[in-house]
Amino acid sequence: MGEEGIAEIKEFVEKLRKEIGELRALFFGSRARGDYLKTSDFDLILISEKFKGMHFLDRIRFIYEFWDKKEYLYVFCYTEEEFEKKKNEIGTVKKALEGGILL
Repeated sequence: MGEEGIAEIKEFVEKLRKEIGELRALFFGSRARGDYLKTSDFDLILISEKFKGMHFLDRIRFIYEFWDKKEYLYVFCYTEEEFEKKKNEIGTVKKALEGGILL
């Protein structure tokens, strides 16, 4: 596991929790595994009812307001219902659940 990456993303998720409230986060990809390059992005899935009624791109823009790292953040923002549906489909969410870290 990438302990440095985990510490950075945990700090970010805590900042979001103060703003949003209840929030689940799934950290995945090379930074979560620890086999990242200096140029690797941070991959994160966020699950919150705060996203209900928000357009998908507006959710991402909202989250980027809190991101202050130079590395790119690749983020997916779902409501609980959307996440439950996505986790059974072939794709990023299912892959993230296989090797990601729930924060």
